[in-house]
Order: sequence, then C-alpha cells, then structure tokens
Amino acid sequence: MPETKENFKNLHIWRTGQSYTMQKGAMYRKEWTNLYFSLLPQPMDMDEKIIQYYDIRKPLPFKDHTFDNTYAVHVIEHLDPQQGLTFARELYRVLKPQGICRLSTPDLEDIIRNYFRQIKICWDNPSDKNICNYHWAQFEIFDQLGRRKSGGEMIDAIKEGYYQEDYLKERYGDVYQEFIPEKERMISAQIRSQIAAETGQAQKKRTILERLQGKIRQKIYQCRLKEVNQKLNKDPRKTLESNKWMHDRLSMKSLMEQAGFIDYQIKSYKGSDIKNWDRYRLDQSNFGDHAIEPSLYVEAKKP
Repeated sequence: MPETKENFKNLHIWRTGQSYTMQKGAMYRKEWTNLYFSLLPQPMDMDEKIIQYYDIRKPLPFKDHTFDNTYAVHVIEHLDPQQGLTFARELYRVLKPQGICRLSTPDLEDIIRNYFRQIKICWDNPSDKNICNYHWAQFEIFDQLGRRKSGGEMIDAIKEGYYQEDYLKERYGDVYQEFIPEKERMISAQIRSQIAAETGQAQKKRTILERLQGKIRQKIYQCRLKEVNQKLNKDPRKTLESNKWMHDRLSMKSLMEQAGFIDYQIKSYKGSDIKNWDRYRLDQSNFGDHAIEPSLYVEAKKP
C-alpha cells in the first residue's frame, strides 16, 4: 500500500476524466491507495496494487481504521442519497480517528446561481451567444441528471459546434478541453503515450511465461468486458454516467454529519487540512492558479 514520506496512508477514489488523469496521475499513483469507481472489470494490463477498479456501492475493501486521509473526487453525485450516505459511512469506517475526509462534487448552489444569471443575461440581450450559454446552463442541470444516452444533449451540441469555448472554460476549468474534439484528441494522445511508456518498461521486466499468462488473462478480460457492456448497453443510468443527485454545501454537511463526521468545513481547490496537501494539489491545475474542474470542496474529521 503506497505511503507518503511521513508514513501517512491516504485513500483516493475517483471517476473523473482525462484532464485529471493526465495532470495528477503520477502523484496519486505514487503516494495514494487508489480505487477507480467503475462497473467494468479490472483491466488485465493494469497493476492492481496501483489502481483497483471497484463498485463503491459495495463495502470498501479495507479494514477499519486503515487510512489517515480519504479523498473522493466527483463520485458522490453518481450515487442516490441513501447510497451516498452508505458510502460516507464506509469512508468513516476506514479512517483512523482524527482522520480527514475530503469530498468534491459539482456545486448545485453555484450551478443554480449561474442558471438564473444566464436567464437574466439572455432576457436582456437575446444574442446568439447568450442564448447558447443559457442552453448550456440548462444542460449543466437537466442533461446531467436526465440524459438517456451517453453524452446526452451536450454531445449533440458539441458535434454541431453549438458552444462558446470561453463559457465552457469558465464553467468546467481544464475539463472543458475534453468537450472539444481537437483538444480531446491531444489529451488522449498524451495519456496513451504515458501508458505506452509505463507498459513498455513493465514488459522489459517480464519473462516469456509471464507474457503468455498476460495474453491469456487479457482474453478472459475481453470476454468479461463484453458481457458487462452488453448488460449496461451504454445506458447512462446503468453505467452511472449521469448524476443521480446534486449537492450543495448544506446537503453535504448533513450527509457527513449523519455519517458521524465532525468539524465540517468548506474548502477551496487549493486548501485542505490533509497533511502535505501543498505537494499533492490534486484539485489545482498544473497549468495555472485555477481548479482543474470548479467544484464544491468539503472536509470533515472523524472524532
């Protein structure tokens, strides 16, 4: 299990996109224990000691009082309220006393304020740009919750070129690049290059027998993957792509206090009570003093 230089044990759980992986993957792989929230099976070409694919609706696969800190990045919105509370209680269980639990999620309060702001702007000046931004403010609420196909209305708007890049950058931070096909391809290429380099180094250390065993495991994995994909049928409600709930600072406070946490605080993308956060900076962009994905960041302590 990875440990920091000060011998702290930290648990990292996430399901966010390519920008986060590209910018922070090296750090959390090195110093955090990692659970990737997924309904798909564990990839066979991945070191299970580094990243474990796991359905967090199940009890977490760790003993009580294992970790000094936990951070769940944009997963709580993909759980319904009861699932979210059960998950928070699991985070509480695996934390040591005095441990810090950090959660990030889309900020419903900010999203609603932006929606009302875009209504007023568009009402006062119904230009094509303002109408477009108003529709994207709607997408941020309703498409995220109610989409019936992967990508929802957002993906259709992007394919048609119906977006304002400056607006997406303001609302989604670095993640906006994943919406724009040309920029998304650049990010994908960088990540593939990183994975290829890591895989190449690992391959050099493997024996012929290990490589043969790897090919067999990969065949088994492909069969499992096909079976799961057929069951999910790319339905956003089944794959958990769409949000099941949206949270604000008050609902998060209630959630964490019901789970047993105390000393609830609102944090920024830069601030945390987690030891060595200045080195981790998991929410801060590598390209400037801004969030990778603007969010609500909260923390609380296990007594």
